Amino acid sequence: MTTFNLETTIPSGNFHKRQTGLWGQLLASAEIERKLARVEPLFKELHGRNMSRTAFFTKCREIARDGKADVGGYLQYMTQDVAGIMLRVMHTEIGKTVRYNRKVKNVVLKRTNVVFVVGGETFDTTDFTKKVGGFALDAKGFAFEDSKIKKLYDALAVRSYPVTKATLMKESGIQTDAHFHVTMRDLRTKGFTINTLRGKHVSLSPKYQLVG
Repeated sequence: MTTFNLETTIPSGNFHKRQTGLWGQLLASAEIERKLARVEPLFKELHGRNMSRTAFFTKCREIARDGKADVGGYLQYMTQDVAGIMLRVMHTEIGKTVRYNRKVKNVVLKRTNVVFVVGGETFDTTDFTKKVGGFALDAKGFAFEDSKIKKLYDALAVRSYPVTKATLMKESGIQTDAHFHVTMRDLRTKGFTINTLRGKHVSLSPKYQLVG
């Protein structure tokens, strides 16, 4: 009988997990991740909003495609090269502006964007600002009056006594048990306290009550 002793040939340490799909063309190296980690906090301090990685990636890929059309090569590696150069310049220029803003006491004099040049092309950090999205929420944190989660909340809120799951599902328009439990979890995530009351016998359906 032959015995095989198998040993790993991978040294210990941290390994970069490459992204898949389109993002894999940009985030294929730990170096790019480290540069993003340095630039993004400065970007947020400057603009008050996060940097849109999608907008940044799209611009890098656009420049890389132009370069590939001229000299050939692999789009993935050219995109990484462009991203690395852009992030290096952004780190330097945004850092200067952020340090300037920290010293200025007059809000009017503070700079709100950075214009920089890479390879003869001019860029504005405003183009990479993540746009404000989503829906306006009401005082209770719901976006739509006719949503099932809002109807489930209303069904609980109008009662000062425990109510069965079947009644709640009927009034909120929820069709399946799985959807009910997911929606109940989402209500709790929003900060609502919901007690589950169970009878002494297994055959009795549990009841739910909104607290507070």
